[in-house]
Amino acid sequence: MNYKKWLNINTQNLKNKVIILTGSTGGLGNEIANFLGGLNANIILADRDLEKSSKLKEELLKKYKDIKIYQIKLDLQDLDSVVNFIIEAKKFDCIDAIIHNAGVYNLPVNDEQNYYTINKVNYIMPYYITKCLLPKLKKSDFARVVVVGSIAYKYAKFSACDPEYLTCKKPNKIYGNSKRCLIYSMFELFKNEKKVRLSIVQPGVTPTNITRHFPKFIKALIKLPMKLIFNSPKKSSLCVIKGLFENLNYNEWIGPRYLGVWGKPKKNNLKNISNEEASQIFEDAEKNCDLIEKIK
Repeated sequence: MNYKKWLNINTQNLKNKVIILTGSTGGLGNEIANFLGGLNANIILADRDLEKSSKLKEELLKKYKDIKIYQIKLDLQDLDSVVNFIIEAKKFDCIDAIIHNAGVYNLPVNDEQNYYTINKVNYIMPYYITKCLLPKLKKSDFARVVVVGSIAYKYAKFSACDPEYLTCKKPNKIYGNSKRCLIYSMFELFKNEKKVRLSIVQPGVTPTNITRHFPKFIKALIKLPMKLIFNSPKKSSLCVIKGLFENLNYNEWIGPRYLGVWGKPKKNNLKNISNEEASQIFEDAEKNCDLIEKIK
């Protein structure tokens, strides 16, 4: 694939734009960071592992001489870390975009605040961070929020009686529920927002994320077939980059062209959910924000 040609057609120079990128040290995040650097963006690396983040910062500054890289620790499992991250982010004169890339598939169930950890990392904290930083984003003439979703959202249905899927034992459905809540809470939050644009994207399946929890010997066996079947992390990250520049409507997202699995990024419609379910998800997100404000 000719990445340079694709970037020339689908992007623009991001010089002096400040973009927050969560989960930048993972396979997908690393590729996103490099594309942002190539577009001359100044990047805030938001990661829980500052050592890995520092290595990425060093690599980026060697490649891209005219950008600035900042680091703020962000552990989405830790409320204190999230609150401190928001405080530090607000110190910037302007934030032009947030890319919510960080996420988890499988973690221990409950934490000290009694949140279901997968929901907390994938849905509650990204929503809370976005809501807190919206006033800062509104100062920008670029003003974007890009949310990395997943086709797994199709495998769940929100229940007001069990919003965290505590009665479910299947990891794919628990994960799907968290992504469904993330996607539609954001859609509802931005439904009447005029100044800041929202883009929901899904990068498809990559050899990096599909095999993350597999035993090593299985990873070794399927490494080559996976590379042949699915997009590379670099190609998958183009969906995120396109999300920075594409104008999307409610119930639209950007994903790989073919079956949502491979190919170049393309705008698609999501499977509709009922207005009632979307409202319930939004109500749950707002309730969690109120709870965070009380306990932080």
